[in-house]
Amino acid sequence: MKEFVVAGLLISPLVKYALIGALIFIPIRFALVVTRVQKWFWHPLLAEAAIYICVVASLNIFI
Repeated sequence: MKEFVVAGLLISPLVKYALIGALIFIPIRFALVVTRVQKWFWHPLLAEAAIYICVVASLNIFI
């Protein structure tokens, strides 16, 4: 994992993974809403946060 430079500032690779994870998570969230799977969760926002964290962690491991 290497930092990247933006306007002379070193940016952590985690920021890059978070942005890529957000792009991956948007269609997943849309699919959850359309298929109405969200109503199965006790707290849908916590479930979405957990799924997003899993996506970012997977990116961190596999990239």
